[in-house]
Amino acid sequence: MTTDNRRLLLHHLLRAAILAGFAVFIVHLSRTGNLALYVESRMVVYVKLSAAGLYATAGYQLYAASRTISGERQADCGCAHEPSSSLFKNTLVYGLFLLPLALGFLLPD
Repeated sequence: MTTDNRRLLLHHLLRAAILAGFAVFIVHLSRTGNLALYVESRMVVYVKLSAAGLYATAGYQLYAASRTISGERQADCGCAHEPSSSLFKNTLVYGLFLLPLALGFLLPD
């Protein structure tokens, strides 16, 4: 596996973990009855449905990771969707998603 494929695999796996983390957090809040502390009561159904969408998107990221492992190329639309090669940019972007997720899990409701 080339260095570019390893880097792309890492990005897919990080994205899948972040998306699944948000979905798990929503399910956790729903099961404990604390979801209403975070969202309006009329929006609870939609937030619960968004958890299913987050799981589906995480599943697609895992699928894309498996395609990267097997060496298959994604459909090339010529749009250059490659992630940045800058460690600082990647840390900043993933940190913007990981910080609220970590705070949600680590701080009390």
